[in-house]
Amino acid sequence: MKALLLALILLTAASPASAEPPFRRGIGVHSLLNWGSLVPGRPDRYTARPFSGSDYELPEGLLARVAEAGFDFVRLTLDPGPFLQLTGADRDVLDARLAATVRRLLALRLAVVVDLHGNTQVPAYDPQAVVASGDGPLFQSYLALVRRTARVLAGLKRADVAFELMNEPPYGYDDATRKRWQSQIEALHAAARAEAPEMTLVLTGSHGGDRDGLADLDPRPFKDSRVLYSFHYYEPHDFTHQGVKEEGAEGRYRQYLSGLPYPSDSLPRALVDATVRDNIAADPDLTPAARTAIRRQADARITAYLATPRNRAAIARDFDTVSAWAKRYAIPGDRIFLGEFGATRSYDDHRAGDPIAYENWIRDVRQEAEARQFGWAIWALTGTGGMALNDTDGGSGLDPGSLLALGLKRTN
Repeated sequence: MKALLLALILLTAASPASAEPPFRRGIGVHSLLNWGSLVPGRPDRYTARPFSGSDYELPEGLLARVAEAGFDFVRLTLDPGPFLQLTGADRDVLDARLAATVRRLLALRLAVVVDLHGNTQVPAYDPQAVVASGDGPLFQSYLALVRRTARVLAGLKRADVAFELMNEPPYGYDDATRKRWQSQIEALHAAARAEAPEMTLVLTGSHGGDRDGLADLDPRPFKDSRVLYSFHYYEPHDFTHQGVKEEGAEGRYRQYLSGLPYPSDSLPRALVDATVRDNIAADPDLTPAARTAIRRQADARITAYLATPRNRAAIARDFDTVSAWAKRYAIPGDRIFLGEFGATRSYDDHRAGDPIAYENWIRDVRQEAEARQFGWAIWALTGTGGMALNDTDGGSGLDPGSLLALGLKRTN
């Protein structure tokens, strides 16, 4: 009898219901439920079915390869705009679409972090407008959205579903808004907890959700709550975003950057300069004056990039600041969530770093996170901009070099 009782106890302890959900090795999925479609001629109005059509589909084979490679969860981004605007039956359909999408991913043995991931497509729901005032009607509507979404997700009754309450708050770049964010994240947490007492919640600091924002967060109000603390890492930005087109004169030079070395001392400066100047010279749309201005700007940024050694030791120092914050509040490393990291790579028409530099950076970030027991989610499975992990734009395979750098299996 004692042996049988012991066996039952061990079986119960090992059952999926009692195990901690994974959330260790993830990938962002940004194309299923984000950037909702708009009514033609109405840039302020979402269609009744904003996530319908080929733009919001992913091949089942591609998602299956995500699981096959060894990812254990998906960070599923969710555009809050349609959920804030649509009402009645149309709003009910959105909730049903969310639940069905999560079930689809769960069926592939992928856990899911549902991430409220605002964008600037409709100015009324711009993330800056949402957080502008804790007492304003838009933030109150956002709180109601959090409560309702938490209720939908809790209704799935799955321990492998988590809820991230806001992506990269555009807030906390001064003392007043840093303090205000603390009260806002506490309000968001309370709203979700009211509907989902046991669900894992993902919380972030201000300052765009980076490590400095997390260091400013006081986690003591959430001490007895099942939460993960998120930060994002794209440092140094000129390396991770080389080749990305940006609006405005300040960041225009970045689209001409390519071939930046990592580690930063692994190529002679002359080779870096020659590559970037060739990129600038090859653009037929630049006037001579613009070409000169961009070349000066790029030269200054290259100098700044090479002036401070960028290597694994630098990444380790950055992550040590997060670990020090966690230690100060007795937060275990496995409760820290590197919710986004990534870099552009060269493929199709995307011009970025060389494959060795790209893979070295991805590997170093991943290994430094794992050394501290941080879970991580790379950005992203598909999408424009050059950070996609599928092998080509619109392809159904995964980039082998990325998988190798992430310590995962090749699938194609």
